[in-house]
Amino acid sequence: MLTELSDAPPKLFEHCLSVFAAMKKEAQPTLIEGEHALVYEGFLTRLFSQLQLAVPYYTSVMQRLRRMGCVRQLSRGGGNAPSRWELLKDPDLDDFESAETRRIQGSTKIGQLQGQVSALNQRVASLEERLGRITEEAV
Repeated sequence: MLTELSDAPPKLFEHCLSVFAAMKKEAQPTLIEGEHALVYEGFLTRLFSQLQLAVPYYTSVMQRLRRMGCVRQLSRGGGNAPSRWELLKDPDLDDFESAETRRIQGSTKIGQLQGQVSALNQRVASLEERLGRITEEAV
């Protein structure tokens, strides 16, 4: 639960939510390899424009949705051909943060250290929150 302004979800996560919701709204049930799936077929650049998201967000949003396991590209679009995406699961803040940690850790040694510091900060914040609840209960 978000309790402080600093706990607000990142803008990129909000963009992931809105793009996924728009894709889901237009998606159609489809059989893929004998399995039922929800498939979005369309032009993502147009979708981003409809959502009033700047084109530079396209790569970041779609990479993050893939890293979170929310979407899988079935076919690339181009020209007059739409792209096709299988929608696997709704975006989740925990998955978003895990994907960011993996992205940072995989990039450089400094990135690995940043990931470790970030994980430690999350653990300390969690402990502080627990200690606060325990202290309130004791009073």
